[in-house]
Amino acid sequence: MDTVVQNPRKITHEQSFEKENLLRLKRYEEIKTVVCDLPVDEAVKVMGFTDKHEFRQFKAAFYLACLAHRDQVDKGGMDYICHPVTVALHVRDHHPRSKKRDRAMTVALLHDVLEDTTVTEDMLKCFGFEDKVIRAVKLLTHVPEDTYDTYLDKLTVSRLAMKIKCADMTDNENLNRLKCPTARDVQRSAFYHSCRLRMESSLRDKKKV
Repeated sequence: MDTVVQNPRKITHEQSFEKENLLRLKRYEEIKTVVCDLPVDEAVKVMGFTDKHEFRQFKAAFYLACLAHRDQVDKGGMDYICHPVTVALHVRDHHPRSKKRDRAMTVALLHDVLEDTTVTEDMLKCFGFEDKVIRAVKLLTHVPEDTYDTYLDKLTVSRLAMKIKCADMTDNENLNRLKCPTARDVQRSAFYHSCRLRMESSLRDKKKV
């Protein structure tokens, strides 16, 4: 009988895919527990927020994002809400504790709602989000008439929006989200990677000015 030779690279990727899915679910459960179950004072401490107001903005963003993205899935077939949650926690883990980081985490949860759901700018205002948050979410919304380069160029007026976009592209370039990446997926990942490096360079340049 012929021996069936397994492809070790395929096995490795399947394992990475399963691990990534578990991690994304864990991130979602982490925020859900903090937002839904913990008293505000404890939640602020656990999430590393600077004050209660900023945490309440984040809490409202989580509820709205969960509602807006319900029944949506990402390219890997996972509940879409895991993507903005991953972006938000990437911001938390890669930036020092500050009010700016608090605001960035709120924007991260909302960054796709205007582009991919029925949420409108007026709804964001009704939820009581700060003007800076709404402005960043609007900038992060890619309108059809803009090329991707034009879209990225428009983000450069806001360091807040640029930081979220870098975190967003970091997740989008992660091939472990996909069970069976195609050549097109690999090309897309490389595209996001190059765009992220360019934007990170722009962020560094802005900091020097």
